[in-house]
Amino acid sequence: MNTILFTGLLLIIIIFFLINKMLKEPFQNKCNSFFKDKSFCTYSHDEKKCKCTYQKDGILIPFNSPEDCCKEKCLKKTKENCNDSIKEKEGNFYCNIGGQCKEYQGTIINSHISANNCGTDPLNNQLLLPFSDKESCESLMSPCDNYNDPNLSNDEKKKQCLKNTNCGFCTNEFGKGKCIEGTAEGPLDIIKYNKCVPLITNSTKYTYEYGDFLFN
Repeated sequence: MNTILFTGLLLIIIIFFLINKMLKEPFQNKCNSFFKDKSFCTYSHDEKKCKCTYQKDGILIPFNSPEDCCKEKCLKKTKENCNDSIKEKEGNFYCNIGGQCKEYQGTIINSHISANNCGTDPLNNQLLLPFSDKESCESLMSPCDNYNDPNLSNDEKKKQCLKNTNCGFCTNEFGKGKCIEGTAEGPLDIIKYNKCVPLITNSTKYTYEYGDFLFN
């Protein structure tokens, strides 16, 4: 009797497992044909991880792939080997990361060209385009960039930034901030950072602060 009960229970477990597997299979490992050949791994400078992305025609931005076409594969990759799957690589590009021009692996494939980027500007959400060489990167370096070290917290960046009277600190509606060139009146580049309004007259969700006196 015990043998019969055990056998019956085992059969029920096996049947349940098979049914569960059949129900899950249509939703697993299925990649929409539209994204299958367009999805590839891209290193995200903002999130500091390798992500599964795709590139829309004519828009050189790495969008998050809506299908699980390469997510699992990309998560296992590091910053150094994130773009290894892109063939025909030619040369590298440079990004201004915290006041340092850092070199990254590039590609010349048009359908994957969006992988050549330096992340997005937290204050205007625009894609930060890379530099083709280190000299170009260094020539456009601002002294305020030194305070945008990604390893520092927002408060640490702000504290160091406001000690330099050539810089101001702007914080967006999500609490992310950036040290930029400016005076007490506001940013020097008012076109690029037009949302950054001084705290006293601020009527937007962006707050601009200036002056080393705030921390002395």
